[in-house]
Amino acid sequence: MTNDAEDPRLRDSQVIVDNIPGLVAILTPSGDVDVVNQELVEYCGQGLEAMRQWGTNGTVHQDDVARIAGPFTRAIAAGEAYEFEARVRRFDGTYRWCQIRGLPLRDTARRIVRWYSVLTDVDERKRAEDALRASEHNLQLIIDTIPALAWSARPDGSADFFNQHFLEYVGLSAEEAAGWGWTTAVHPDDVSSLTAVWQRLLASGQSGDAEARLRRHDGEHRWFLFRANPLRDASGAIVKWYGINTDIEDRRQAEDALRRSEAFLLEVQRLSHTGGWRYDIAADIVESSPEIQRFYDIQPGEDITRPPFWFDRIHPDDRPRVQGEFERCMREQTTYRAAYRIVLPNGTIRYQHATGHPVANEAGELVEFVGALKDLTEYWETTNELERASGAVRELQATLSRAMHVATIAELAASIAHEVNQPLSGIITNANTCLRMLAADPQNIEGVRETARRTLRDGNRAAEVIARLRALFTRKDFTPESMDLNDATREVVALSLSDLQRNRVALQSELADNLPTVIGDRIQLQQVILNLLRNALDAMATVYDRPRRLVIRTQRENADRVLVTVRDSGVGVDREHVDKLFDAFYTTKKDGMGIGLSISRSIVERHRGRLWAAPNERGPGATFSFSLPSGRA
Repeated sequence: MTNDAEDPRLRDSQVIVDNIPGLVAILTPSGDVDVVNQELVEYCGQGLEAMRQWGTNGTVHQDDVARIAGPFTRAIAAGEAYEFEARVRRFDGTYRWCQIRGLPLRDTARRIVRWYSVLTDVDERKRAEDALRASEHNLQLIIDTIPALAWSARPDGSADFFNQHFLEYVGLSAEEAAGWGWTTAVHPDDVSSLTAVWQRLLASGQSGDAEARLRRHDGEHRWFLFRANPLRDASGAIVKWYGINTDIEDRRQAEDALRRSEAFLLEVQRLSHTGGWRYDIAADIVESSPEIQRFYDIQPGEDITRPPFWFDRIHPDDRPRVQGEFERCMREQTTYRAAYRIVLPNGTIRYQHATGHPVANEAGELVEFVGALKDLTEYWETTNELERASGAVRELQATLSRAMHVATIAELAASIAHEVNQPLSGIITNANTCLRMLAADPQNIEGVRETARRTLRDGNRAAEVIARLRALFTRKDFTPESMDLNDATREVVALSLSDLQRNRVALQSELADNLPTVIGDRIQLQQVILNLLRNALDAMATVYDRPRRLVIRTQRENADRVLVTVRDSGVGVDREHVDKLFDAFYTTKKDGMGIGLSISRSIVERHRGRLWAAPNERGPGATFSFSLPSGRA
């Protein structure tokens, strides 16, 4: 089409161009569009004026304009033919690849008077070429970059190709790896087994795989999975073998770790007598761990995948309760807990404790129960045995306590006898005096009265001593009462005065005023004080280079406790072994039994108190203390 309809030559050119079977354009010597044929107008869906703006209005794809503008401009300037490919917009708006070829038309003076340009739609060819190149490129990329070592071999098994990844991995050239050279990269321990598998595949003509270690270029060996498949021709004969080797080192390590973890879990379950179970509600299938099956004594042929089996093993007396509880937990989707007995095929009864957790899907529907089962048989039997042993120990402790009580009384017998002998001697003396005064002439009546009063005093003193003796000998159960520790301490001191004097021990009593009462058995607590006092006397028995001092002190401890301390200046105690002093049958005395402090601690702890010992912070000796809560009867 042209704008100069008056020029006959142009009209003739238009007619000729319109009849050319193709997309044709005539350009001016400077390269501007001058004439386009009707087929090009229809192909592009635009007229001559729009075609003249092909570089800016999108007639040619914008990405291609910059690429072809330079070659086009240089060809026009040089007067040389041009050829390039670009995407041209069709009437429907789609861009299609076109081959654009231009030739100059010259006059007799060799001046360019016209350019003739032909556009050929090569979109299908272009796309096919691109697809082929992409396919070839992708195939090569796949072969060289797949995360596997690819190779091929001849029908006899000798290798003839390795991808780049294979060669780079093992650090061999294609020539070095060809044939059977690749086997130098196989771990020496795996060569024979891998070769044997490969020979079996060649003989059978079947696909197969094997695992072996390959040496990496840095010398490290890693596990690989070798897979091989045969390629056959139309007659079925093998013409080629293709294979890939996949790195499975991480998988092998994970599998080894999993096996170790499973073995560890099974061992833990065995040691703890615990097993795991799972109930798939939709499938109505129960899964159980080997440990559960062990202590349920599963027999060959028993179907342990169904719930009835597990409920049938439960003791008949426990079965309704356990089954009802499990059904309730399923309905309410709550945690399941149950303790029960099972009866094994041989009649043995075992004790079990089961727990289970409901698992729901995203819709909130219960899909399974996952839980654990612990066998408590040994624990139950051990507990019963311990209970029996504890009863025996308690009986032994009571016996030892009575033995200590009697032993303590025996030790005090001499002191008590001395205490009794003094008032009795006084009574006898006073009685003789009374007789002499009555026999005198005149009778000394006033003296008789005074002597009688002294006799009564000595008699009361003897009665008090006897009363204390009777209290100590009396065997009573634990009888708590509200008591004053000051009074209890004074009574023990009074009974021990003879021992204190005989051992030349200076006693210092520091009994607090307004001391709160405590709730306890008076006789037992006095026994503790007496034992601490006797131990203090024994600790000072061999002390000759310093005064033998004994301090007994009572005081408040905090706001709600009472503290009693007995401090001596004896040989002291070893700080590292001080706690052993309270162990049964542990003694530091040459002829001691080692039960006094052990029983004393038991008595104090029975009173919700605490008994302890420590070396004196200043000076030699040790301090024994016990603390009791204050209270009212």
